[in-house]
Amino acid sequence: MVKALLLVAVVACQGEGRDTPRVETGSAAHDAGGGHAGFGGHDAAALDAAIEERQPKPDEPEQVVDPNKTILQLGAIPAWQAVVDRTRYLARRSQHGVVYGTIGPAETPPYVWLVDDTEGNGALGIRVALGMKGAKEGDRVALGGAWQLDDARHWFWQVDALSQLPPVAKSEAKDPRPAAPGHAIANGELPSGARTIGVAKDGDAVYFTVVGAPPAIDGDGWQVADELGNPTFAVMTLPGERASYGGQDMRAADERWSLRRGQTYWVRIGHFHKHGDKPQTVIARTAPVRVK
Repeated sequence: MVKALLLVAVVACQGEGRDTPRVETGSAAHDAGGGHAGFGGHDAAALDAAIEERQPKPDEPEQVVDPNKTILQLGAIPAWQAVVDRTRYLARRSQHGVVYGTIGPAETPPYVWLVDDTEGNGALGIRVALGMKGAKEGDRVALGGAWQLDDARHWFWQVDALSQLPPVAKSEAKDPRPAAPGHAIANGELPSGARTIGVAKDGDAVYFTVVGAPPAIDGDGWQVADELGNPTFAVMTLPGERASYGGQDMRAADERWSLRRGQTYWVRIGHFHKHGDKPQTVIARTAPVRVK
């Protein structure tokens, strides 16, 4: 009889375990993880720990996004490089690219300038048609799109995608940036400390006279000296002047510098490079300014 009663009790308990859910209240429910208990099959304590891990910590420094990593991921190129290699990014050929720079002032509607912030101290930029893509002056952006020609035969970058980039690091340039990019040459006075090209050192503001013919192709450089009649002291490359991809150049007239033989200009230069008994070569870091 005792064995029979025990068997009945065991069967009853097993049936209760299968059909009746166990309800925990009070401290038992809290110990099981409260509202997270059994969620998604995860252990409650582990889930709570994961949620806490995701919360921002007030004493942790804010993570800084590396703009170079973003640019690399997008496959973007500096704004002016898209001019140099224009034949690779033509809309009429269904080509596509991504350019980056800083949004500058408005140009002729519907365009704004995208200023190249990698060279030229603000002198190089391209017209971009943002359409409905929102960006304001000063924003650093990457713009997907391709080159098109408008009715006035101006090249512009038709934008189809926009990505925001972190601001560029503060420039240490010694010279003021132009109000807007472009290849129109301004008149100006010599800056304090400017030297003639013949006695200048790396990084100086220098003034010079063009003594030779214009370069036959972009990248050949300008023959310069202290004054007209002197032999060529250096061959100078101005901002953005370099050979195009595959030698196929599609630059417009307003995308080239135009210097006059016998005229004096000033720029800030980079490093001189010597070539034995041949003229030195040097790259200008700023736009040429015509000296009155």
